[in-house]
Amino acid sequence: MIFQAALFVLSAVVGWFFNLAGMPIPWLLGGLAVALVAKTQFAEKASWPRAYRSAGLVVIGYSIGRYLTVPALREVPGQLAGMVGATVSAVLVALAIAWWTAKKENLDLQSCVMGIMPGGFTQMAIMCDEDDRADKNIVILMQSLRLMSVIVAVPFLVMHFLDAKIVGTTASLAVNDGLSYWYILPAAAVGGIIADKLKISTPYLMAPIIIAMAASLQLGTLNTIDPVLMMAAQISIGLNMGMGLDPKELCELKRILPYTFAGIIVMLMVSIGVALILSAHYGYSLVTAFLAMAPGGLGEMCLVGLSLNESVSVILIYQLFRFLFLNIAVPLGLNMYFGKKPEKALER
Repeated sequence: MIFQAALFVLSAVVGWFFNLAGMPIPWLLGGLAVALVAKTQFAEKASWPRAYRSAGLVVIGYSIGRYLTVPALREVPGQLAGMVGATVSAVLVALAIAWWTAKKENLDLQSCVMGIMPGGFTQMAIMCDEDDRADKNIVILMQSLRLMSVIVAVPFLVMHFLDAKIVGTTASLAVNDGLSYWYILPAAAVGGIIADKLKISTPYLMAPIIIAMAASLQLGTLNTIDPVLMMAAQISIGLNMGMGLDPKELCELKRILPYTFAGIIVMLMVSIGVALILSAHYGYSLVTAFLAMAPGGLGEMCLVGLSLNESVSVILIYQLFRFLFLNIAVPLGLNMYFGKKPEKALER
């Protein structure tokens, strides 16, 4: 317990430095980094309970689900064709990149597919943790590179090439005048337990998302999670992810870096192309269309859109549709193509 407490505190310190450096999901990356060092130096003692990770996923799931509001839902019917087209094009490009990377470097195709899927760092990492067929080192390395590259590239592209202007701050996204999250989190946790018993993929992430969505639509605006609680959740997830990695194997995977970065560039180019079509068809700005299509995280793209005074509801429904599609369709697709994953006794 003392060793785990020390890991948490050290992760918070490293995450704080990452946060100062402006890195995306800094606390999760801080936990990952500390876990890797712990695995190298204290292999026998290094561990992080899965229950702590599950608690962190409940918090993250609530944070994602609360974005679905009535105004955002009203946008869906008129945007459905665009949402499906944008998501399918992004997934097809990701599959092509994964096939190319796996073939060139003789890697496991399933791991490459899960590693390059857009907008899915947390869910792909958790999925591979629950599926022995995927190599967690490949998945997390590729997803980390994709996420950090996109979060850096997208604001640069929209400001310098699409002439967008910053008009807000990150604090503008926080909501504190709605329903307290403490009313929803217990129900979200129970939902995660039930979904786990039903063997639903990533149960402690998906169930809280659905419950928070339902609460948002029925009860109105839900408050933003307290930053300290969000920090603790990210650290817990990062530590758990990192404990499953092999530091030596990660170093050997440096050969896939050129393919990963080339794939990210292709994904961004396709995103701009699809954004041009969406903008011309639906009439909203090219910046909004690009942020809706960009292969980054849901929260990060909404935050960029808010700071640029773009249509956050449009960005949200596109990103949320893709997020849900990846969580539902990717596990089904993997099981259909690679065969049903073997039953595995997991400490929940």
